[in-house]
Amino acid sequence: MRSTVTGTIWRLPAILLPDGERRDLWVTPGGRLTDAAPRRGSGPAAVPAHGAAPGQALPGRFALPGLVDSHIHVTIRNGGPVGIPEAEETLRALPSTGVLLVRDAGSPGSVTLRLTPAPDRPRLIAAGRFLAPQGRMLAAYHDPVTPETLIPAALAEIAAGARWVKVTADWDRDQPLNWEPAVLRALVDAVHAAGARVAAHTQWAGVAAVVAAGIDSIEHGCSLDADTVATMAARGTAWTPTLTAFNKPFTPDLPVDVREFWEDIRANMREQLPRAVAAGVTILAGTDNDGSLLDEIRHLVGHGLTPTQALRAASTHARTYLGLPGFAAGELADVVTFDADPREDPEVLANPVAVVMRGVRIK
Repeated sequence: MRSTVTGTIWRLPAILLPDGERRDLWVTPGGRLTDAAPRRGSGPAAVPAHGAAPGQALPGRFALPGLVDSHIHVTIRNGGPVGIPEAEETLRALPSTGVLLVRDAGSPGSVTLRLTPAPDRPRLIAAGRFLAPQGRMLAAYHDPVTPETLIPAALAEIAAGARWVKVTADWDRDQPLNWEPAVLRALVDAVHAAGARVAAHTQWAGVAAVVAAGIDSIEHGCSLDADTVATMAARGTAWTPTLTAFNKPFTPDLPVDVREFWEDIRANMREQLPRAVAAGVTILAGTDNDGSLLDEIRHLVGHGLTPTQALRAASTHARTYLGLPGFAAGELADVVTFDADPREDPEVLANPVAVVMRGVRIK
């Protein structure tokens, strides 16, 4: 990965994705997007950089806002917690693939809150530690909290820099919710009052009560039903289905009843995802540390979304939901370009030809 000299005016390709908008857009020498032709110099004598089409053209015919992984755990690797050096290594590997914004969806020991921004890493939105009771999550991943300490623990994460709070709402499918609905509602109210939002791990039938509690985004949500999807649409609740994690090949020794259970789960997600999109639910693409963002986009398409809808989940819709719009004039530029159209073939995403991260071309 290389960094180009700052001060260049970049002209974006004419076709802006995911919706195919045709619009003149440039990156200024200061690294910000503008829809007015940048001018060199200042004052009345300033002139456009190169006549009617100023700037140097970024390679590629199509441009996407920087891709977004909305559910990743940068401090978990190979099934266990890791420290700051490994987390930084994970983040440094992402920009060359076009992933320029990540939401970390839970960090053992709140390690992500101790990561500092760096020019070679994507923008990071961190949720801090996992909030789960004793015995209702993997022991190595969390320090247990009780109903009485849940809200103080969440507020402590926000005070330490978390913009999201990650609550484990359920765990084993034969157990009830980890928290009474009233406790979840109180958590949401407290977190919102502190200026942050709540993401909930939930896989089982109690998801309806989790949505009703006012949770901002449902993580996994593999047991959602039509009524709960409708409630999410009405409330503005987002859904990060993490499909790659639920579509691993079955092992030959998997018991038949377990295989049938997961086949039903997969079938339910194929049914509910198109319904959610049609209802207006914001879908967020997230890897959950399984595979790549391209893998997740492949699965979104395989579960009934169009390539454009899947691209929105990994770019514009995710950015808008997380508060960092895509091709908005005045914003620091996050841009990925391609020679071919990923709406026709998502595999194109594997080969970005140019990447601009926070206004600096790095590829």
